[in-house]
Amino acid sequence: MITLYHGLASTCSKKVRLALFEKGLEFESRLLNLQAFEQHSPEYLAVNPNGVVPTLVHDGRAVVESTLIIEYIDEVWPDPPLQPADPYDRACMRVWTKWSDEHAYKAVYVPTWDRLSRPIAIAFSDEELANRLAPIPTAERRARWRATAREGFTEAEFEAAYDEMHLTFSKMDAVLAEAGGPWLMGEAYTLADIAVVPFVERIIDLKPDILGDGSYGHVADWMARFRERPAFQSAFFFEGKDARVSAIRKQLGID
Repeated sequence: MITLYHGLASTCSKKVRLALFEKGLEFESRLLNLQAFEQHSPEYLAVNPNGVVPTLVHDGRAVVESTLIIEYIDEVWPDPPLQPADPYDRACMRVWTKWSDEHAYKAVYVPTWDRLSRPIAIAFSDEELANRLAPIPTAERRARWRATAREGFTEAEFEAAYDEMHLTFSKMDAVLAEAGGPWLMGEAYTLADIAVVPFVERIIDLKPDILGDGSYGHVADWMARFRERPAFQSAFFFEGKDARVSAIRKQLGID
């Protein structure tokens, strides 16, 4: 029995959904409304005390952290394999999964929170904000929501995010050009691709002109190949719902 607690637009949730669909695994979906703070409910905190998504529950045991979850999925259900058999190649693959956590995430979280969460959070009164913040289990998340609701993000924070966007695309484009593709590890489609693609899709959604001048042609081709994969369509348009930030803003009446 597999249960996935996830958010529709969450990049880390998309990563796990993609791995599950690539494996052809059936799972029970527990879709949380992150803008309604459902991830901080007592029921969910009992499953994941960190109050973040995603969480995979397999046979009654919870697995957290999206990069660890996708490795778990590949180890428990090894066909088709999504990790190289060679230990050195697996280490090279993990450079990309680590990059997704440390750089690609930094590229998107400030502009994502500004576009998706801030329009909702700024409407809270001080009392409402305090009530929303109280159940959040980590000081870092409480501070992020407080900043989102009140002072917002600085120009320097946006510039740092845009720098990470270009750094990620430059690194990918160079590796894809050198290896000849079609994937980040060459011929093999791996967790490296699965870990990075939600952030690439988000960057393009947030900054549509980033591919406009052709500077990252290999990334554009890689993304086009992804869009043809049935698992990508299932994960990124989950149950027919468009999971892009731009689409969810329209659903929320922000745009």
